[in-house]
Amino acid sequence: MQDVSTGSTQLQYLDDIEPASKLVATIDFSALNTAFNNARQLLGSPVVLLDINGKLLASSDWPDARNDLAQATEICAGYNQQDYATPIMLDGEHIASLLVGKRQLNNSNMDKTQLNSIAQILATLTLQIIKLSLINTRYQQHLQQTTRKVAQHTQELLLQNQILSQISEGAELKSILHTLVTQVELLHPEMLCSILLLDEESQTLHHGAAPSLPDEYNNALDGVTIGMAIGSCGTAAFTGETVIVTDISTHPYWQPYQALAQLADVKACWSQPVKNAQGKVLGTFAIYHHQPASPSTDQLNIIKAYSNLAELAISRSLSAAQIRRLAFYDNLTGLANRRLLEEHLLQAIASSQRSQKYSGLMFIDLDNFKPVNDIYGHKKGDNLLADVASRLLSTVRQTDTVARFGGDEFIVLLRDIDTDADRSKHYIQQIATKISQELSRPYPLSENNMHQCACSIGLVLFQGSNTSDELLRQADTAMYQAKRQGRNQPCWFSG
Repeated sequence: MQDVSTGSTQLQYLDDIEPASKLVATIDFSALNTAFNNARQLLGSPVVLLDINGKLLASSDWPDARNDLAQATEICAGYNQQDYATPIMLDGEHIASLLVGKRQLNNSNMDKTQLNSIAQILATLTLQIIKLSLINTRYQQHLQQTTRKVAQHTQELLLQNQILSQISEGAELKSILHTLVTQVELLHPEMLCSILLLDEESQTLHHGAAPSLPDEYNNALDGVTIGMAIGSCGTAAFTGETVIVTDISTHPYWQPYQALAQLADVKACWSQPVKNAQGKVLGTFAIYHHQPASPSTDQLNIIKAYSNLAELAISRSLSAAQIRRLAFYDNLTGLANRRLLEEHLLQAIASSQRSQKYSGLMFIDLDNFKPVNDIYGHKKGDNLLADVASRLLSTVRQTDTVARFGGDEFIVLLRDIDTDADRSKHYIQQIATKISQELSRPYPLSENNMHQCACSIGLVLFQGSNTSDELLRQADTAMYQAKRQGRNQPCWFSG
């Protein structure tokens, strides 16, 4: 019998829909059973339809499955005799085979032409039913895929709105990134997500969010220096390009980290650098898999979209931090400015009033600083002031405040020292002496030039009964008293 095929059809709705030869095995061909049964009565021979893998799709003796299988086996034994086997072709693809039992046909009263004609009609009928069934099946597949994509897109828009809402409300970066990663994993259960943040100064990556990865794994990556062949994320942050590792066990970037990968049970890692509008790398957004995997184009687009959300959150956080730094910190020294000092001083007054602990205030003015600017220039003077700030910070507790009050004047606030006034004064005196010693050490201005600055320090002890302006005025007064007494020594305010 000859091949039965058809020209181009409109069955290909989507590129990712399965080929017809695979879909045929999933279609209900019960409508053909009756037609095949009628054909058997006419021909005196069984008729069956098999897919390309030999699966029985329809039979003239349906629904007795055991008999069908036996018939199929018997007929298939003579399959190579093409007189009674008709390949069903669709768009050039062999999708099924129509078989007619040879033994019974040999005993039929019909001549060969009649038999071929009936077989051809059966093949044409079969092909038309297959075409209609495929159109319906593919339409249903297309509808299901579209429904899934619309649902996923809706969820992604909801996630985007949720993240944007958190950003606009000023939520903490850690909370935003955790929400982003958690929701992405809910939308894509096969993915494990991680966000790392890049420290620009040290060029190291730090933990942002990765709730599904082990703490030991996250801790091991925290602080890793970026560079070429430093895993997926270290390389992505270094190059600013997407890094796709489909099999961690064999990829050269991951050889030093095989033990870590086994600890986290990850076999693939796709890392997207998170970059701002200027192209500056802020961190990485990574997708891990428990099995080796390559991303599709859609998945790559999804990763880029999620990394853009992460960029918005990180940039917003960095901008907020920069704004706060400009508002509350001295740009030259990094110390608290007057505004932040006043805020901390008010807090110290309230705290000492509650706890009945004394606090101390120091007003520090550098002696002999002006010649540095006059002789060596303002840049050298700025470097000296930055050095002064570093030395002051090294002498106090982290809970204390060091501020630049203006020019070469600095303030040190020592909070909640002791409930006893004498012990508190003794502690403040010790710190003041230590500061005098630190600030009197020579400052290098060049390879061959050193400069020495003394300092005058005014001291005030308080326990919550003063205003911030009053305390600053008292400390300033005591500082000038120290200058009059010979400089480079602390002096207590004496109303």
